[in-house]
Amino acid sequence: MDNANGTCGSSYKLLPSYLQHVVIANPGTIISLETEIEEGVGQRFKYLFYAVGACVLGFKYMRKVVVVDGTHLKGNYGGYLLTASGQDGNYQIYPLAFAIVDGENDKAWTWFFENLVKIVPDGGDVVFVSDRHNSIYAALSKTYPKSRHGICVVHLQRNVQSIFKKKHLGYLISKAARAFNVSEFNAHFNEIVEIDRSCAEYLAGVGFEQWSRAHFTGVRYNVMTSNIAESLNATLAEARGYLIIPLLEHIRLTLVRWFKNRRALANRYGVIRINESEFEVTDKRGISYRVDLCKKTCTCCEYQMLSIPCSHAVAAAVRSNTNVEKLVGEELTTAFWRMAYAESIFPVAYYQSPTENGDVIGQFSLMPPATRRPPRRPRKQRIYSRGEINEATYDMWSLWWPGAQPSDL
Repeated sequence: MDNANGTCGSSYKLLPSYLQHVVIANPGTIISLETEIEEGVGQRFKYLFYAVGACVLGFKYMRKVVVVDGTHLKGNYGGYLLTASGQDGNYQIYPLAFAIVDGENDKAWTWFFENLVKIVPDGGDVVFVSDRHNSIYAALSKTYPKSRHGICVVHLQRNVQSIFKKKHLGYLISKAARAFNVSEFNAHFNEIVEIDRSCAEYLAGVGFEQWSRAHFTGVRYNVMTSNIAESLNATLAEARGYLIIPLLEHIRLTLVRWFKNRRALANRYGVIRINESEFEVTDKRGISYRVDLCKKTCTCCEYQMLSIPCSHAVAAAVRSNTNVEKLVGEELTTAFWRMAYAESIFPVAYYQSPTENGDVIGQFSLMPPATRRPPRRPRKQRIYSRGEINEATYDMWSLWWPGAQPSDL
């Protein structure tokens, strides 16, 4: 492996030259490399922030909901990979930025957000979704004081299941969290109170605005979990054991493939404008709703929460011969989706001979970080969080308990 890919130390020495060529090949790319001086050694790697230009330019066509998460690296020097991702109009992962740091601590997350704010400026319309990691909370309060912050409902369900150990609580929490209005939320939350009042008090202590869509002060659309980040981590699972440059190249090539495939898919669709009209729609239960196609609102609140026409708005559009595609929020249209992937990601020029062609940055000697991975063979699988089970465990239990759900185990 050393003969094929080079050693860990040599990969860090080539890193400055590689990053320089990434920026040259992909305009708009944002890279920040932080080092620390060690006496007798020189510059040691500390942090790296990496956002490809195509993703940076395309994110302005996305909804301003960013999912952040961290996962461990499996290489000789350990460390963590921090990620920030959005979701495009087709509900697919839109990777925005990556960082390699020494751990999920206050300093690392603060440094990450200080670089991310160059791409996603702070504002009241910006929403972050994450697990309940204390360092994320601390860092966001410093760098994004105006933004909104919601927690992942799945992590909340796992915590509740491990603490209170009662069936159906997780299901009711999911229903309450995804409710579009307060009355619907109250109906589901009252069921939680009847089953376990202590659990209800725990959820109230977390803060309804943190996990409930109906109480959330911003607009988080359909992004109720950090599944975006979890899926991205799974995609990069094998690459997290690579040397630092092969890891970055794997990320770049993954983005190249995604952009190419989605660009081809998005080009099949068109965009139409919306007409002003207002309707009253009655569903099969006899309940009436007021739909305003011009303002894109419905009294069920689902339309304005998701920027996607609810069933009542669709019914009104069919009656008025209005194309339903016109009713979708601007940030969810195929035009915006197409523009998000319009930029190209180019290959990196040969960077292993920094002395050639006047490569001054390539002559900069960078040493690996001072930390080392602990002895013994590294784990092949991550440690499952509290209340989470793997598929093998679930399959085994399903043989003894037909129809069982993961939340029941």
